Amino acid sequence: MLIGTRHVPASRVRTQRTRVRSRWAAATLAVLLAGAASPAVTTGPVRAAAATVGEAGTAVSAPAEAGEAASAPAGAGCAATAPDETAAVAAAAECGRQVEVLDARTEYSQVFADPTGTRTLVSAAAPQRVRRDDGGWADVDPTLRPADGAIVPTATLADVRFSAGGAGPFVTWRERDEIFTLSWPQPLPAPVLDGDTAVYPDVHPDVDLQVIATVDGFRHALVVNSRTAAADPALREIRYHAGGTMRLERTDDEALRLVDSTGAFVAESSGARMWDSSADPAATGEVLPEVAAARSVAAAKGWTAVNPELPAALRSTSAAPGVGANSAEVGVATSGTDLILAPAPGMLDDPDAVLPIFIDPPLNKLRTLWQYASSNNENNDGSAARVGKQPPDQYSSNGQLYRSYFNFSVSAMHGAQILAADITMELEHSWSCGPTWVHLYRTTAMSGTSGSRLAWGAKPLGSGAVYLDAWAGNANEAGGCGSVQQNADAVFEGQNLIDDLQYYADGNWSNYSVGLCACNSSNEYESTTDRWKMFRTNQTYLIATYDKPPNPPVAQPFSTTTDCYQRCGASAIVRTTRPTLRADVSDPFDGSGPTIFEVRTAQSDTAPVVTDNRDGMTWTALPATAAWQVPAGAFVHGGTYHWRAKSRDENFLWGDWSTWQTLTVDTEPPAISAPASTDFPLEDWGAQVGTAGTFDLVGTADVEDFVWWVDAGPTTTGTGTGTGTRTATVDHTPATDMVHTLYARALDLAGNVAGPVEHQFWVSPPPNKYAHWPLDEAAGTVAADAGNPQGSALSPGAVAGPASFGPGRIGGALTLAGPGAQLTTSAPVLDTTRGFTVLAWARASDLAAGTVQTLLSQDGATASRFELQYRADVNGGAGGWCFTMRAAQTTGTPVSACAAGVLQAPPTEDVWVHLAGAYDPVTGQISVYVMGDTQTCAGETAQAAFTGDWAATGSFVVGRGLAAGAASSQWYGDVDDVFAYQRLLSTYEICQQALRTSGPPPS
Repeated sequence: MLIGTRHVPASRVRTQRTRVRSRWAAATLAVLLAGAASPAVTTGPVRAAAATVGEAGTAVSAPAEAGEAASAPAGAGCAATAPDETAAVAAAAECGRQVEVLDARTEYSQVFADPTGTRTLVSAAAPQRVRRDDGGWADVDPTLRPADGAIVPTATLADVRFSAGGAGPFVTWRERDEIFTLSWPQPLPAPVLDGDTAVYPDVHPDVDLQVIATVDGFRHALVVNSRTAAADPALREIRYHAGGTMRLERTDDEALRLVDSTGAFVAESSGARMWDSSADPAATGEVLPEVAAARSVAAAKGWTAVNPELPAALRSTSAAPGVGANSAEVGVATSGTDLILAPAPGMLDDPDAVLPIFIDPPLNKLRTLWQYASSNNENNDGSAARVGKQPPDQYSSNGQLYRSYFNFSVSAMHGAQILAADITMELEHSWSCGPTWVHLYRTTAMSGTSGSRLAWGAKPLGSGAVYLDAWAGNANEAGGCGSVQQNADAVFEGQNLIDDLQYYADGNWSNYSVGLCACNSSNEYESTTDRWKMFRTNQTYLIATYDKPPNPPVAQPFSTTTDCYQRCGASAIVRTTRPTLRADVSDPFDGSGPTIFEVRTAQSDTAPVVTDNRDGMTWTALPATAAWQVPAGAFVHGGTYHWRAKSRDENFLWGDWSTWQTLTVDTEPPAISAPASTDFPLEDWGAQVGTAGTFDLVGTADVEDFVWWVDAGPTTTGTGTGTGTRTATVDHTPATDMVHTLYARALDLAGNVAGPVEHQFWVSPPPNKYAHWPLDEAAGTVAADAGNPQGSALSPGAVAGPASFGPGRIGGALTLAGPGAQLTTSAPVLDTTRGFTVLAWARASDLAAGTVQTLLSQDGATASRFELQYRADVNGGAGGWCFTMRAAQTTGTPVSACAAGVLQAPPTEDVWVHLAGAYDPVTGQISVYVMGDTQTCAGETAQAAFTGDWAATGSFVVGRGLAAGAASSQWYGDVDDVFAYQRLLSTYEICQQALRTSGPPPS
């Protein structure tokens, strides 16, 4: 009973050449198949010469193909495998040898990364390896060994256990959750293990039961060793008992099917057969001496044991009939759980049948990807692939024709370019002593179960199929050719095979099916017996070296800083006649190569070429960014051009073109008129400071954006609107008065710039709005506001605490004599988020009474926004006059601008001094002014950087500050002529206030 195929031995040596950039010799097939177990790289001839015969019968000579040395073996650090493709590619390049991609390995196929950047696929028609329980792989090894009271194979695809002797089944086969068992009617003796075979001797007199482990299951046979046993009537009907959840069903063509408990197919038999141990020579009738000796021994003993002196191919075994063996069909039936075999009595009764005789029902799991067809629709034992006219034997064959079909997995080559390919098979035996032809065709996809028989003509070959290649050879092992010929490698290759595989790769097909026939493409010679051959299905491979072309490049947009402005993508407008074209280039196999850029007048392969870089392509490793600057003189202003790119790899494979990209060259700037404004006319006084105004920008039809700014301020970009002419409106609110300038530029889609143009405008200052407390009252608790509120109410001050009116610097003054002495307004006087200036005359009476004494301030909720004050800690502890502001009420450290004490060093008691503090939110600066000279404006100023915008909405205060919600920094002394301006006063204006001795301030 056969379930599967045999292992590919590492001794198979096959090499090939690939037609790539440089001809190189690939590693041998033995190395490819050995994987990590055989890291060496073989060198030597690619193929040996072979004698061939022309189709007309004329002898011709096939010249040898000279091999090239493979890359030298690398160091011990170069492994034969890598976990994934990326790692394998890197290792192959570094080590100069093929490295297998482990995560692409299957039971049938392997993929290798080649040092040239290509990949090589080795796809077998039979399983080559087994997945271990730990996720790794092991080469198929059907060698039997004892385990847990049973006999098991070392590494196969089937979960089978053979009997160690005694009652019970001789085989137990598990398939997922299902079980199938097969039993001999009597208890079994302990087996003798011989490699993959367990021999149970004398289960019937002179009859052995042999059970063989195969790559994906088992087969079994009865071995009849004597004439007495052959004549025993008990062998006319042989019964096995089938058990488990799976069951046997008989098919219409004397075959069997094994189905699981749901009726699903599990395995199939192509019909039971029996064969003897005949070892007939070739058609010459010559008998080799060793054959004659073996026959003499058999005659003397009355039966023929397997003679170790007999050439291996001559011997019949329980696995397969030998060359020249006679065979016959065995009747198959089922009855209940019994499998019943009816051997052919003609062979059992024939005294000329060479012993031993083997009786085998081959029930196959069918994992080998091949099928066969016979002209008389007769089943065979399925042990080999046959082609041509079967030589007749005594019991079954009357010269029927055979054809064989194979299937290979090719999904790894989806979208690839096939560089080299061949299909290789091991010829096990030929009828002829000299080379005869066999032909390979691509046929329709394999259907039905693997290893089964096709109806004759179901898959036509010859003229009915796609011709691929032919091969002539011989391997007659029967001994009638003067010597025993060794197995030969049949190699089918050539452009037909490459082109046909390319069609399948382009179509993303997963499987590739071929048929082998003795017939040529004119349907001739198939009935010639000397073309009959047998090939080993488990030594049948498709080997292909392939590459994948680079991916289509992906165009990059143009650089907005050097080439374009707004439209930089697939339909770009650039502002240079020498733009740089850029594209991201990559390769599925991370190869290397150049990228070509071409520019045409239209998006068509036939449009005239404007320019390209064919003579100056740069070779780069992929992935990369390819760049090429258009040469001078190729482009002109106003021209529209269409460009694309494609890349090539190191094996001269060109990828597809990128998508078309369009660019238009525009090197001429637009035009822009000078700005205009009714709110702030050109070189004339306009609206007051703080008033919002608009400016109109006008440009030509090709303007895309306007950019504008005032004085040295930040730029703003806005899109133009309208057709014919393009316009934009600028909104601007001046923060300061006097002279300002608006500048503007215009840009087109390409980024060409017009301008700048400018518009000078004059901002009117606000009316002279201020509060003024002269403090000239004779007595009382209210200080009048004599200022100019400009529509707002005056702000009289309430006097509280130990305070009194008396003589002052200009008229009267207010004397503040201790804690709680102050003047406060009922509402805020200044908007502290805007610019302001505060001024007063001050005469300190007791500087030692407080280290900080505040003359003027305005309250927030918990702290003063500003304070004009004396501080004892400045100027090295000598003290000084300061203007202090807080950026926030509750956090941060107040910022002070303090005079250096040049005018008063240090500040002096009982001396009048004119003080001022100012806040400029536009420049982010606070200032203090100390003016003490009554004849001139001599004095000093100091500034400090300050930012922080919050409104103090409490009282304007004379005589103290506010901190942490409580009064602080009490002033001790006199104060006179207090002003609070809601604008910035110039140094000149402050000086004039200091010089004023009477009357109202200047307007």
